[in-house]
Amino acid sequence: MDEAALNRKAVKRIMAVITAGVLLLLFDLLVGFDFSTLRLMNSGSNMYLVRPAEGSSAGHISLKADIETENGTVTKDYELSLYPYARENSSRAGSGSSAGGGSSGSNSGASGGRAGASGIAGSMSEEELLAYEMRSVINSMNDDQSARRVTLPDRLKTGEKITWSAAKRTNTAAIAFAMIVLAVFIYRNRFEPLEKMRKVRMDSVRRQLPEFVNRLVLLLGAGLVLSSAFERIVEESRQSAALAGDYFYMCMDGIYSKIKETNGSMEKEFRDFARSSEHSGEGSRELMRISNIITDNISKGVELTDKLQSESETLWLSRKRSSEERGRLAETKLTMPLTVFLLVLVVVTVSPALLEL
Repeated sequence: MDEAALNRKAVKRIMAVITAGVLLLLFDLLVGFDFSTLRLMNSGSNMYLVRPAEGSSAGHISLKADIETENGTVTKDYELSLYPYARENSSRAGSGSSAGGGSSGSNSGASGGRAGASGIAGSMSEEELLAYEMRSVINSMNDDQSARRVTLPDRLKTGEKITWSAAKRTNTAAIAFAMIVLAVFIYRNRFEPLEKMRKVRMDSVRRQLPEFVNRLVLLLGAGLVLSSAFERIVEESRQSAALAGDYFYMCMDGIYSKIKETNGSMEKEFRDFARSSEHSGEGSRELMRISNIITDNISKGVELTDKLQSESETLWLSRKRSSEERGRLAETKLTMPLTVFLLVLVVVTVSPALLEL
């Protein structure tokens, strides 16, 4: 898996995210399309609606009302309908003609209605009372169709302040923002699998190199030549189940196979491996030093065993320090889980005593 392949994979994922985002935006716009035939107008301190023209159909609009109560702000969405403009208000004319000489009767009926409404309101909860008052406000907007401009009340009869605004049905901004953030996240982390693979390989080299050099020193001290010692180590690693999937020994096995197939030299193949690992970011300085020691032994005839022995001690000290650092890092990561565990233990222990108080 190289950077070019990861780039292509990231581009495909980004295109999939953009496609899904565009489809979501289209669906959101379709579902939340504003079919309102009225527009909310502002005349400074008051909000108002303009009634549809005479002879046309009723107008509709979706509004959001923020009602400030003693317990906080209550937000509700309402669907308002306004009848078209009429030069004479039919509802008022009808009530006037039917009243005739019975005005006293109508007055007594209205007073009885108000008394009944106050009785009903007294038996309501605060939420039910708010809903009742808002229904009364909305229903009263069509009482006078001769009024072209319908002013929205800024307060209920019970005193609560109302703030009107157009209801928002779409989530276009949120969907677009999420789509952009996800695309940027995918692009920034496109090389994360490669970085993880490099880290695993580097850890394998740093973990196995001290043991490899130590075994090499023991075999050289026992009288084997460098190539024979290397072959012996690789053959033993093939028989070990614990080293079957290890990156370092897989590379050593590849070098061993290449030497057998091409009759090449062990030191050249090992140096090529060290250089390629260093350039790809998967190797370490220690691996390059071992390669240089082996090369110097071939070209200059330096004492290989003593050099490798000294380098082995340095590698084991480095591995010990690395293990200690990982141990301290593990302790730091365990701090939060241990804290949560102790808090739960304290709560479980103290709860019975607190319940008895």
